[in-house]
Amino acid sequence: MPNPALWRQPLCLAPRPLRPWLAARGSLTARLKAHVSRFQVRVLQQDWQVAHRDEWQALHLPHQGIQVATREVLLMDGSTPLVFAHSITLRSALRGGFKLFDRIGSRPLGESLFADPTITRSPLAWCCIDRRHPLWIKAKAATGTLPPRLWARRSLFHAGRDRLLVTELFLPATEALS
Repeated sequence: MPNPALWRQPLCLAPRPLRPWLAARGSLTARLKAHVSRFQVRVLQQDWQVAHRDEWQALHLPHQGIQVATREVLLMDGSTPLVFAHSITLRSALRGGFKLFDRIGSRPLGESLFADPTITRSPLAWCCIDRRHPLWIKAKAATGTLPPRLWARRSLFHAGRDRLLVTELFLPATEALS
């Protein structure tokens, strides 16, 4: 599993066709909708899970083993998966700045986040993850065959003191959209 410091990998190491996708500061949902004709969100799960090691450190949780509200989706073009998205937040945030999180259903989370002017976003961080990372394993279970490594990005969204960590793994079909 990657050390949290590896989330600072330089973007120049990513494949050239993926760089614009990894670096885009706006809504990934809006960008995908502009490139595909049959955009949809497939909700894989929305429940409580223990935060992964590199996640609890990013959220500044006091210790491992804390359960967080978790949402995992595939962003798709028809039946073709493009991005595996994994978002987590604390229980208190569901009563505060991220009330929408557990009620959003199959609507894109990104649209709601970018529509709210009170929500801010941290700088993006990048990492090339491999089959040892729990998110690569989850993406493989959801999509089938994957290359041994995937590029991912993540950032924290802030609503007052509440935080939401969004991680997006770019699947092979995304490179073809460039």
